Amino acid sequence: MKKTLLQVLFVLPVLLIFSFPTFAYQEIDVKNGGTIKGDVKMVGDMPFPRVYHLILFPNIDMCAEVDTDNEMNRVLDDFKVSPNGGLKDTIITLEHVEAGKPFNKEPIAIRSENCKFFPDVNLIRQGESFQVDNIDAVMHNSQVYQKERGKILLNIPIPAEEVSEGKIVFKKHFKIMQMICGMHEFMQTWGYRIQNPYYFKTDSDGNFNIGDIPPGEYVVNAWHYLMKPQKRKIKVAAGETINLKFEFDADKVERPFYETIKSGRIKKDAVIPGTAKGKEMGR
Repeated sequence: MKKTLLQVLFVLPVLLIFSFPTFAYQEIDVKNGGTIKGDVKMVGDMPFPRVYHLILFPNIDMCAEVDTDNEMNRVLDDFKVSPNGGLKDTIITLEHVEAGKPFNKEPIAIRSENCKFFPDVNLIRQGESFQVDNIDAVMHNSQVYQKERGKILLNIPIPAEEVSEGKIVFKKHFKIMQMICGMHEFMQTWGYRIQNPYYFKTDSDGNFNIGDIPPGEYVVNAWHYLMKPQKRKIKVAAGETINLKFEFDADKVERPFYETIKSGRIKKDAVIPGTAKGKEMGR
């Protein structure tokens, strides 16, 4: 009897702990908060772009309207780098913020036009709904993958000239998704899960600025969808501005496994139209 009672007394607190919901982000009035700002740069030789032969896919006339070279290949420019090396579309997030400024996030709006998804990168909250506005006169059919495990989270039929909706629910603590059209493999857009309003997607020069940060110790995360994330531990004092610089090595690009298969997707002699190398080759 005593043994049974002791077992109950031990198990009950454990059950209570795991039954409680996790604490959500709390919005508070931040006074004299701190700021982190800086830039993200890419060093080294630019990685080769991904190349898709349009002749292998349907709707070639429409799909050839954008990002197409003289050989009718769709060229995906994954790394948009400014003349001074600034890397665009890198997501900067502040981790372990339990309370702070209001979470006024804009809704996700993806546009499908000329067989291309815009924008390249989206910021997503767990369970957030989004819309895909298909301007094309043809149907697309997209799958949303949870990149860390490669599992499909969602199938989204995208009828011609209509707006479709979906909702992203990540498994466990995973953060990265990728949406790919099943008819046009080069139609891709990425998403990164955010936990609080302290985030920034770098501009065309690689700059970022995050303000109204409550004093405390945090981890700053810099993520690009084809690079290994970088982290920095910081301590923010009231009213303080911290300058941070992140640098990604172009020689350490991490491509999804399926894109490393020798199928012609990445050509060693691929060039981007309009670049110095492209002009040398008459493109």
